[in-house]
Amino acid sequence: MAVKTGKIQSTLGKLTTFFNRNIYIQAIKDGMLAYVPFTIITSVFLIIGSFPIPAVANWLASVFHLTPDQFAAKLGIVNDASLVIGGLIVLLAIAKNLAKQMKLDEMPVVLTTLVSFFILTPYQHDKSGNSLLNVSHIGAQAIFLAILVAILVAVIYRAIDRKGIKIKLPASVPPAVSKPFESIIPSFAVITVFWIIRLILDQFAGQSALDVINTVLGAPLKAVGGSLIGIVIAKTFSQFLWFFGIHGDSIVNGVMTPILQVLQDENKTASLAHHAVPNIVNQSFWDNFAGIGVIGAIIAIAIVAKSSRYRALKKVALVPYIFNIGEPTLFGVPLMLDFTYFIPLVFSNMASVVISYLAFATHFVPIPTGLVQVPWTTPVIVSGFLVTGSWQGAVLQFIDLIVVTLIWLPFVKIADKRNMEAEIKGESDGK
Repeated sequence: MAVKTGKIQSTLGKLTTFFNRNIYIQAIKDGMLAYVPFTIITSVFLIIGSFPIPAVANWLASVFHLTPDQFAAKLGIVNDASLVIGGLIVLLAIAKNLAKQMKLDEMPVVLTTLVSFFILTPYQHDKSGNSLLNVSHIGAQAIFLAILVAILVAVIYRAIDRKGIKIKLPASVPPAVSKPFESIIPSFAVITVFWIIRLILDQFAGQSALDVINTVLGAPLKAVGGSLIGIVIAKTFSQFLWFFGIHGDSIVNGVMTPILQVLQDENKTASLAHHAVPNIVNQSFWDNFAGIGVIGAIIAIAIVAKSSRYRALKKVALVPYIFNIGEPTLFGVPLMLDFTYFIPLVFSNMASVVISYLAFATHFVPIPTGLVQVPWTTPVIVSGFLVTGSWQGAVLQFIDLIVVTLIWLPFVKIADKRNMEAEIKGESDGK
């Protein structure tokens, strides 16, 4: 068993190394992380603008001498300035991260990426000939396109930069002057490539790059990542990695976050338009319902543990887990590489995923609207209420907690009995 475990650890270690050292995956993950704070900030404004208690909403609006609808529209300005241009934010963040990891001059790479992205973005024209931009073309629905553009720009720019094909000014010229000139040739080449891509799409595809990417890449990813089976596989694989001491979330989130954020934005857009929200699976589902699993371990320990080791552990691990900080439990038990805990560690999250999905699918609980995205440290029960805007969301999380705790209980009892036997043996040996 030890030999097989070692082989699995070695294989997963190589996988982890690949993900951690792959500059493109890291840039995507860091780019999405840069986008997340704006989703939380915007959520605060949207919560206030659409406060679930009408009397409070009316009072807040009256403070500013506005009607509730006018007040909501004013608060929506923050949404228009951030999440509505989410694709653009992700584009710039990924471009900067890639330039940094490729050791390129960050400013020209970021600006060239921006220009290249807009070359692929279709414009409309009014009767006066003015160019009009559909904001949805740079929103969260453009995240997949933004990722591809940022990567392609960086790759082309690096290839030209490494060949030394640039305008070189005398050493006496200050860097502030010489660097912009050095970027002209790489940027010109990149922009030309994207201009040609645009011409080809206009001539042969009859669709914008955004439409092509979202049809060829986005639709399948959303179909798989946004399904019950897809979310179960992703979460189970993440927990499987955790069992072998590998930070599963850091690997899986790098792939899942772009998909989940796009699904979240679709819900937000539908909510603001007063339409039914379409996606059960989204970022809020992943963060606040699919992640309920390991917390059952520390609750079970608090309920049944009698060994000195576990009674000491619950004093230091229970409070952090109120704020979803699970490392004290993971490393304090420890849960990794203890086959007593293999089943609950890997599969307990599956229970909360399935229960939550069915609750949303049967309309027992309103689907998260996408208007609210809370920090990951928001306590369970509170987060369920906030992201669904209803008490049913809090009840659902409470049910999830009960179920995962019941799953953990028999395994905790087995491990706790083993600990007590070891402690008794240690005391008798000491005598």
